Amino acid sequence: MDLTLYKLSPLEQWIADKYLENSIFIPQDLNIHRIAAMFGGEIVYLRTKSHARWDDGTREFLINLDSRLDEPDARGAFFHELCHPLRHTGNQTMLPKALKDLQETQAAIFQQYAAIPFFMVQELELPRFEREIPYYWAHVFNIPVHLATRRYHQIKGRIFQAQSDLEFMYQQRSLYRKADPANWCDEAKEMFRLAIQRKKDKGVVFE
Repeated sequence: MDLTLYKLSPLEQWIADKYLENSIFIPQDLNIHRIAAMFGGEIVYLRTKSHARWDDGTREFLINLDSRLDEPDARGAFFHELCHPLRHTGNQTMLPKALKDLQETQAAIFQQYAAIPFFMVQELELPRFEREIPYYWAHVFNIPVHLATRRYHQIKGRIFQAQSDLEFMYQQRSLYRKADPANWCDEAKEMFRLAIQRKKDKGVVFE
């Protein structure tokens, strides 16, 4: 993967800026209690499904993590739940299903960006074989393999799109160059001159 082609989304950039402003530079700095406190929240552990509660006014929040989860899964759940108090408003249980599903999709995207920040990925030495990358990231960032795999495919997909955009741009430039008489060979220029001259001889007016 050519990571130089990857472009951060506005949300990714926002997360990266928040991390860097608070001296979170490397994977070992991604302590979930520190990150929660950084945004004005706390974490508790209970034997119940992970969820978040927050105050829309103060933006203070509490993230409950399922105490039955192992550490990688708990961290993955934290980065998902963190999105809700930071990016959403209102009581999700009272929302229409379509809007609730939208918020869950947004949280899943946020989770990837926050759990595996791209500016940290750039500093890592990637494994020789691409198929090993998700497992390596899962280890380095201490998250579930399925989350690292989603992030891997997301990054690879955006790089592929950037490559396709570049190829299209080069193709269009090539077509433009061919259409520009200044780039024609001498033979083509002479043929064009003769064609114009013949039309002039026939009385064709060029405006």
